[in-house]
Amino acid sequence: MDTASAASKAAPLASPKVVKNSKGALVPSSQMAHIAYGCEHMREMLENVKKATFNNYRAILQDIHEKPSVISQTHKSPATGDGRPVVSLRPLYLCLQCPSIMTETDRDGHIESKLHCFSVESRDGHLYCGHCQDFIYDPDLEVRRLQKGKKRKYEDTTTTDDHKLIISNSTFLPCRAIGLRGLYNMGQTCFMSVILQTLMHNPFVRNFYLSEGHRTSECEKEACVSCALDEMFVEFHSSEKTEGFGAVSMLLGSWLAGEALAGYQQQDAHEYMQFILNTLHLQNGGSSDSEDCTCVVHQTFYGKLSSTVTCDKCRNVTTALDPYMDLSLDVRNQIKKRKLDVKSGDEIQLDLRDCMERFTGREKLAAADYTCQNCDSGQNATKQLSIKRLPPVLPIHLKRFEHTKSTSSKIETNVRFPLKLDIYPYTTAHKSTQTKAAKLANAPNTNHNMNSPTNSLIYELSSVIVHKGKIDSGHYVSYSREGNDWFLFDDSKVVLVSEAEVLGAEAYLLFYMVSGLEM
Repeated sequence: MDTASAASKAAPLASPKVVKNSKGALVPSSQMAHIAYGCEHMREMLENVKKATFNNYRAILQDIHEKPSVISQTHKSPATGDGRPVVSLRPLYLCLQCPSIMTETDRDGHIESKLHCFSVESRDGHLYCGHCQDFIYDPDLEVRRLQKGKKRKYEDTTTTDDHKLIISNSTFLPCRAIGLRGLYNMGQTCFMSVILQTLMHNPFVRNFYLSEGHRTSECEKEACVSCALDEMFVEFHSSEKTEGFGAVSMLLGSWLAGEALAGYQQQDAHEYMQFILNTLHLQNGGSSDSEDCTCVVHQTFYGKLSSTVTCDKCRNVTTALDPYMDLSLDVRNQIKKRKLDVKSGDEIQLDLRDCMERFTGREKLAAADYTCQNCDSGQNATKQLSIKRLPPVLPIHLKRFEHTKSTSSKIETNVRFPLKLDIYPYTTAHKSTQTKAAKLANAPNTNHNMNSPTNSLIYELSSVIVHKGKIDSGHYVSYSREGNDWFLFDDSKVVLVSEAEVLGAEAYLLFYMVSGLEM
């Protein structure tokens, strides 16, 4: 935890006094207040309401450390307008001076309006000071530590030497990010590494494994892929190593579970994603009935597509529901021919929303391809796909590789994709509304966007996988978001990058995560 930066950011006290520290050296009293209380603002508050604040903070810590979920934290968001509780996938902040529970944005507004500057981060119980605009460490309030397997009081594990060690080693550097490690390339295994990094930074999958959802000690499967993934989560989140990790157990398990993966030839990352999700489903007690399966894979990635076919002659409609774990979108620019911008001469880019609209758009079927049960003969028809059920995490596959009997090629089309994607226009509910509106207006469906803020379904970009180079000699890298930061994972190398770099990447796989769930 960053212990010195809080005091450094705070405004200096007027007419600072000088006192002696434990070594007899003269230091400003504000610095001693930081050492004793975390920061001078905490000292001022605790001198007035120390007992009540201490008990409140301790109760909050007990709730955080004793309740099982560290992801599904609920709060009443002002954005809903009706006070309904909302599940947040990011850490929330619990005010130390009132019962409010807020997002990071609401926290800053709460500090300005209520002048309540102290709050507790919901996952680990870290204390935030609004005046310092930083997390602070306060020895009197640090009463509990989150331990895996058991909980102990802070005072039982801390000595005077520990306090001195903390003070002497405090720096201005931010806390080291947890779980940020690269993976060694063990012979063209970058296709595996990028999928594993995406799973490692998926909060639903991470929460399952860190809460012992898969018990490796009780597993009797040989070279179990799920055990190998559990080993990675334990290794990534229990030590502060920064060098790469050799996923030997995962490679061996993948070879044994999928014969086509055996060997050191390059593989397709999308195919490996489908393989590992299916394998994890089977190895975590997955049911053969997708509808009722409660395994971590189905709880995270499972959705349903609705396929409707309407006979052009009798208007009979048949509907079928198909399960999916990802959406595969065409990136060939067929509908919008590649045109040159008149002013710049640049080629117009394809947008992900164009691909989604094409995927859920109307498609004409010839009589040779469709037999109407009502007419009992082949008829021209109209087919349309829509998303009936959405998963918490939506993988999107951009079909960049074309294969024929004689050749294989890569489609280099540049596809723009947003940080936030509204899925509602592509859902069954929206398509049905469009169809009804078109019928009432006695006009063809024009596919205008009819959604409003009340029925939007916002998903946030969480990971991007990129294929660089040609189809037969390429390399995979990935980007994943951790908190508000983006990181590039290139085999064993991990680099902090900007949003602009992520959005400028030539994406092959995109992972969008729901930003909030109404309860």
